[in-house]
Amino acid sequence: MLRAVRLLAFAGCVAVAGITAGCDDDTRTITETVFRDTGSVRTVTDTVRFGEFRIFNQIERLGAPLFAEAFLDKRDHDFHDAGTPNTDSTNFVPKVVKFITTVAGRDAGYAKAVADALVPDMIVLQLDKAPATAGYLGQILDPATNYGGRRLPDDVVDLSLMVVFGNALGNNNSVSPGLTTDNVPSDSPFLTTFPFLAPANASLLARRSR
Repeated sequence: MLRAVRLLAFAGCVAVAGITAGCDDDTRTITETVFRDTGSVRTVTDTVRFGEFRIFNQIERLGAPLFAEAFLDKRDHDFHDAGTPNTDSTNFVPKVVKFITTVAGRDAGYAKAVADALVPDMIVLQLDKAPATAGYLGQILDPATNYGGRRLPDDVVDLSLMVVFGNALGNNNSVSPGLTTDNVPSDSPFLTTFPFLAPANASLLARRSR
């Protein structure tokens, strides 16, 4: 019997990869179709022997929400996506510092503290802390007790804005109170079973369909 696996990834374009395996042999057929906007621009089919060493190109990575979108120029996004956390300090600390000192208008010392806290671009867990204390940026805002990670209800946009433009880290110099929230609250309850995400906002969908 044939098995099919579909993987959908978004990174400025959509890459769809299908892997089909036969139970009676040791080969895999990989088909990749890349879409940009609405047009298919490339389809590649390759058959490889199961267990054969292969090298694939990394086209996307996600660590801390909004890291690349908030702190990096658009031209740096592909460079970031193809990288790894062990090179983030060298590549991106100066860029984060530049953003916070120029766009946010904060002092250099504060900018460096924020950059050191956010880089490398990863979701950080403090495994010696209680999981019940988990929360996005918790390892920065409350390092003594917070588990870190990210919960579904965490407003990652507001938390990030408060760190950059507000006094979340105790610095009251050059804050911009009007920029510490996107004024978009969570308006739907999360599910208690998989997939856990809140259902779509029916009224918003209705307005968009008009």
